[in-house]
Amino acid sequence: MNKKYFFAAFILFMQLTAQAQYKPEDQMRPTMLSESIVYEDDDTNKLGVFSRYFFDAVTETGHIMNEKKTGDWYFFDLNGSKIFSGKYKDGLKTGRWEYFDEKGNDRCEIFFKNGYADSIWTGMSIYKLPIFKARYKLGGIVDTLFTFHENGMNYFSMVYKNGSPYSVIGQWDLYGNPLESGDFKFGNGNLFKYYPYGQLYSIEQYAGGNLSGEAKYMNLNGAKKAYGVNVENIKKETWTYLNYDGTEVPFATFGKTNTPFDLNMSYDSTNKSMFTPAQFPGGNKLIKDFLLKNLIYPESARTIKIEGTVWLNFEVDEIGHIHDVKIYSRIGEGCDEEAEFLIKNMPNWRPAMQMGIPVKSRVYLPVEFKLE
Repeated sequence: MNKKYFFAAFILFMQLTAQAQYKPEDQMRPTMLSESIVYEDDDTNKLGVFSRYFFDAVTETGHIMNEKKTGDWYFFDLNGSKIFSGKYKDGLKTGRWEYFDEKGNDRCEIFFKNGYADSIWTGMSIYKLPIFKARYKLGGIVDTLFTFHENGMNYFSMVYKNGSPYSVIGQWDLYGNPLESGDFKFGNGNLFKYYPYGQLYSIEQYAGGNLSGEAKYMNLNGAKKAYGVNVENIKKETWTYLNYDGTEVPFATFGKTNTPFDLNMSYDSTNKSMFTPAQFPGGNKLIKDFLLKNLIYPESARTIKIEGTVWLNFEVDEIGHIHDVKIYSRIGEGCDEEAEFLIKNMPNWRPAMQMGIPVKSRVYLPVEFKLE
């Protein structure tokens, strides 16, 4: 083998070996996330009390019976303020659930039956006015969905059939002026949606009540901020996301079939009551503090002076747990593993709220490695 190529291959082997040897969980650091179950009389066949901790702070607690959630459950932020409360039966949500914002205001009241959304759901705006109202059955909307502006005026009303959009009753701007909804009828056609003051927000193509075909989303100035193709509510082919200045968002089309982070295009993000993104407990400005306090610089990266940013995205589910962490830009030498470890060991987040309802969303986050 040519000496030059042998030397290059040797260096690559050494780099891969250094990465493989680094295990973040083996580093000396305090335990960040932990869980415990305390059973009555230490009998696992009896009722147990489950607790989840971030360091010493309790972030959720409830009862376990036969390895399934049961009875009352409570979820807290790091200050001890309640985020959710509700009941489980045989591991499934049941009865009334309440969701609170960071100020302690009741943002949502939801009823479940056998784990499915059931009965009337009501979402409240940040001004304690109705922002969303719909009747659910077996997890899907039946009858009519009503949404409202933050001032309480009608925003958007849609008839649902078999859990899917069927026809538009009407759309209105913040002042009550009617807006054109496109040619959407009987679950088919192009549906227009608007910002609160009446600027066009999106054009989405439907077929059989599902997002199918081309879709595009606009900024307030009318310039496109995202466009692509859906097939039965799933993003397909290449989706493009644009910054406000028209430049493309980095890594946004990685993988081509699904975006690495959810821009939550379904509803106008400028209306804070309609959509609020998932939030690190105590506010997203504290993410940097969390990373600085808990990051351990891999020794191999420090030795050869590796610096840079690892870009990741992950799902925050409707109760704030983190899942499905993915890395979209790597710098190697153990930094990628360390970044992933830190994301997986974050405390429960406040989930995204869409029309006052907690929903799953994806978060796109950089972890910076910089030597002093």
